[in-house]
Amino acid sequence: MGKVVLYTAKLSPPGRSVELTAKALGLELEIRPINLIAGDHLKPEFVKMNPQHTIPLIIDEDGTVLYESHAINTYLATKYGKGSNLFPDDVVTRAKISSALHFDSGVLFARLRFYLEPILYYGSTETPQDRIDYLYKAYQLLNDTLTSDYIVGNNLTLADLSCVASIASMHAIFPIDVTKYPKLAAWLERLSKLPYYKATNYEGAQELAKLYHFKLEENRQKASQYTLATTKMSKPILYYDDVSPPVRSVLLALAALDITDKIELKWIDLFSAAHRKPEFVKLNPLHRVPVLEHDDLLLTDSHAILVYLCDVYGLNTKFSLSDPKQRARVLNRLCFNNSVFFQRDAELMRKVFHDKLTDVSGHLKPVIEAIDFLEIYLSKTRFIACDELTVADFAAVATLSTLESVCPIQESRWPKVKAWYNELRKLPYYHEANQIGLDKVKAKIYSILNAT
Repeated sequence: MGKVVLYTAKLSPPGRSVELTAKALGLELEIRPINLIAGDHLKPEFVKMNPQHTIPLIIDEDGTVLYESHAINTYLATKYGKGSNLFPDDVVTRAKISSALHFDSGVLFARLRFYLEPILYYGSTETPQDRIDYLYKAYQLLNDTLTSDYIVGNNLTLADLSCVASIASMHAIFPIDVTKYPKLAAWLERLSKLPYYKATNYEGAQELAKLYHFKLEENRQKASQYTLATTKMSKPILYYDDVSPPVRSVLLALAALDITDKIELKWIDLFSAAHRKPEFVKLNPLHRVPVLEHDDLLLTDSHAILVYLCDVYGLNTKFSLSDPKQRARVLNRLCFNNSVFFQRDAELMRKVFHDKLTDVSGHLKPVIEAIDFLEIYLSKTRFIACDELTVADFAAVATLSTLESVCPIQESRWPKVKAWYNELRKLPYYHEANQIGLDKVKAKIYSILNAT
């Protein structure tokens, strides 16, 4: 009989719960390690197996693929643990175990992840007390739930093996106070005596705690260096007019990074040709906006500005480009917007504004092709560059929203683009950063298209 293949990481509480379950069943697994910090779970070959790009994931000998720990554990216990107390046939007992599995999924692990994820992945330096209190409330809930030696009755079940993976990880960072949570502490001590517990769960929980402390200190050192560097800088100046799609992409980034108040805005009225005045042409011979002036640095391209803003102000946020692969993904899509998407928008708009073109129907083929490209990109990831929102999305949505005035986004042809566009429009800062300027340019476009 072939082995069940498990993709997992020692750091992962859900992954450890599956290993605990397999040990309790006497089931030998073929372990294939996934490095979450390095982004192994985001590689195409893994995403193809699990579009949610999460671990654990199993592949059974018959080809069955499952990728949620609680579903995996019940599957393994049902298939390989007949007669076992882990997930017995009794309907009431199963219901109680399932209730505890949902408690782990929706409370224990959810609260742990809610606390750790910003620190481990997004460079956060904060340890919010309300989130810590939330973890301690979870301790209290489970302590109050324990009325027997185990979570469901007096036998070890999947409820214990799932919950202890999360609790051990929480305990390694925020030790359980035996005087406040005596039943919880006794339960954890009882589980720790399982012969396979130390190697299968304890060591991984300690490793996760060690990584947490390391990343928190690393993030704080980087933040300290960043603060020292930025305090020596003057306030950047952004020359802008929000009728411009590239400008609006930068305004979206300023809002997302919450730094609009850190930037001095100087309006350049494009419709009155202020960008062609000698004083501005001296600043930017290309006579276009946006332009960012920051001390001795002058940037005259929106894509370069977006990257610079991430590097200076986004270090400890999800917009950070410090990871080389993430940076490459974002730059790749920014280049698409710069060299293909926006260029086709700009060419069409030049015909409308300068040539006073009133019928664009014969000029939409390049635009439609570019949106087709966008649909292909979005069929692979939730956002333009990856499954997280990045500045590449701001560049593309500023372009797309402008094109929509002459080329409506048809859901039948571009369902992924339509869904992505709708999601971007729900951002709390979208209206102020993009829609206001967009409405101005749309009014100008419509006045030309409707001219008789």
